[in-house]
Amino acid sequence: MRIDIPGVERRGSLAAGSMHVSSGFPELDAMLGGGWPGGGLTELLVEPGTAAELALLSPALARLTCGYAGADPAWVMLIAPPWIPYAPGLCWQGLALSRLLVTDVCRPADVLWATEAALGSGSCAAVIAWAGVASRVALQRLHLLAVKRPVWSVLVRPARFRRDRSPAMMRMQLHLQPG
Repeated sequence: MRIDIPGVERRGSLAAGSMHVSSGFPELDAMLGGGWPGGGLTELLVEPGTAAELALLSPALARLTCGYAGADPAWVMLIAPPWIPYAPGLCWQGLALSRLLVTDVCRPADVLWATEAALGSGSCAAVIAWAGVASRVALQRLHLLAVKRPVWSVLVRPARFRRDRSPAMMRMQLHLQPG
């Protein structure tokens, strides 16, 4: 399914009863049908040299790590972020560091392996991974694992992959405005 929001593409079924995590931005939640969709892979495409994706994702990550609406605090895993997460900054954004796991990997192929393992474990409410080149088969495996579990899974990739085919149920490109 495609929707008419510039820069946002959703595929598959995003039923009203499916899992959503509030983005923390009411306008974005309205466009996404209730928040970030869980139960499938989301791709967030970013321009090189930007580090704004965590600012976009952190309100939802804070809700998950601190618990909300009667839910217990949940585990969140960040896999291969391109920078060392700054703990005071994450706390300032509301994340509970005691529920945050950061995994660094040595080889690009290990990003996909670690993401697969995290999704397959069923122990995280959210898995955010930074990856570059990924085969269609690898993306399909991640998507199928994400569909099986009530987890919010986001694969952050360079915007140069925006024209590549993807099984992700939603793809979004993040554009930064000057200033």
